[in-house]
Amino acid sequence: MDVIQQQGLTLLPEYQERYLKDLLANVYRTEQVPELDEEGNPVLDAEGNPVMKSVPRGIASMSPLLGQPQFERKIDPVTGEPMVDASGAPVFDETKPIYRRDSQGNLILDVRGQPIQEVKGGVPRPDVMPLTPAQQQAIQLGIQGIGAYAPLMEEAKGTYESGVGALDDSLGRFDPRGQIVYGYDGEPIMDVDPETGASTVRRVGGYKDFYDPFVEEVIDTTEQDIQRQATQERARQAARAVGAGAFGGSRGEIAEQEIQRAADDRKARTGAQLRSQAFTGAQQQAQSAFENQMKRGQTGAQVFQGLGTAQAGLGQLAQNLGYKDVQNLMNVGGIEQQQRQAEYDVQRQSAIETAYEPFQRFSYMGDIFRGVPSTQQSLSIGSAPRQNVLGSTIGTAMGLGSYQQQYGGGQSILGSMFNR
Repeated sequence: MDVIQQQGLTLLPEYQERYLKDLLANVYRTEQVPELDEEGNPVLDAEGNPVMKSVPRGIASMSPLLGQPQFERKIDPVTGEPMVDASGAPVFDETKPIYRRDSQGNLILDVRGQPIQEVKGGVPRPDVMPLTPAQQQAIQLGIQGIGAYAPLMEEAKGTYESGVGALDDSLGRFDPRGQIVYGYDGEPIMDVDPETGASTVRRVGGYKDFYDPFVEEVIDTTEQDIQRQATQERARQAARAVGAGAFGGSRGEIAEQEIQRAADDRKARTGAQLRSQAFTGAQQQAQSAFENQMKRGQTGAQVFQGLGTAQAGLGQLAQNLGYKDVQNLMNVGGIEQQQRQAEYDVQRQSAIETAYEPFQRFSYMGDIFRGVPSTQQSLSIGSAPRQNVLGSTIGTAMGLGSYQQQYGGGQSILGSMFNR
């Protein structure tokens, strides 16, 4: 079986071919330009010809997202003027990058603290807006506010402990002799009698502090009244004895002695009773004063404890208010940061669209090219194996022989060829 190979070539019209070549050349091509030395002069070969190098051109020669890093101009050390190359283009010193600065002239640093180089064109890299002054102030206030409640808590602790101490003092037991007075060293204070030199523990609030100093005068007056009554009774007894004619007898003496003994007993009972009443009254007053003092101490303890709790609450309130200020500052700064971030993102998106605009334009032109009707020319080239001449001849002869037998009835051409 014969195999035929065929190749086809479609040719565009000349105007379309020229259009497509121009389109592709603007996308990517290379140009030969002279190679320059550090001074901006062309580099020459041994024959004095400039050394050429291939430089990619076109919009696809570099990423549309990347810009051109900026460097300082090279300065001619002789003239002090900026240097240019042979074509008049400025020459830059790639060892001296230009860095970005803020409105105050300060270097702008990245997250690692490194200066950011100025780039011409391209698309800004994805970035997060730094903390605003309000957020930074909020952070500083938050740091400073940590433990700000401590002084108030210490004052509250001292006040509360004072209340506890006052409460302990108010839980003492009543001593009729009075409460012992202690010095700053915690030891009882001793009083020395200047006459005897005897030392006694100083006490306050005992019954002696409330004992009526006029009790003895009352007792003396009462005893005098009793004695006066006894004298009057003896006088009446003597008068009765005289009237009975028994004055001066033993019975009269016994009666007078009995009257005096009764008076002495009465004076003793009255004095003891008055002293007992005075002591009991003094003791009751001392105990009442002690209880009142304890109540006042308990009330004072409650007041101190309440003040301590209030001071602790003030410390917590101050801490909470400080945190609210921090939160408010952080919220305000967050709004400002979000706005800056949104503006930066919009600018970056716009830069991306601008960077890709040439590609979109060429894609649009490519779409136009594909939509233009054209009359294409096709050129086909075919090839087949060489034929067997003998076989072809025999086949032809056999065909002719069959034809003669069918229509001529004579000898076939093939037979005549071999019978000669």
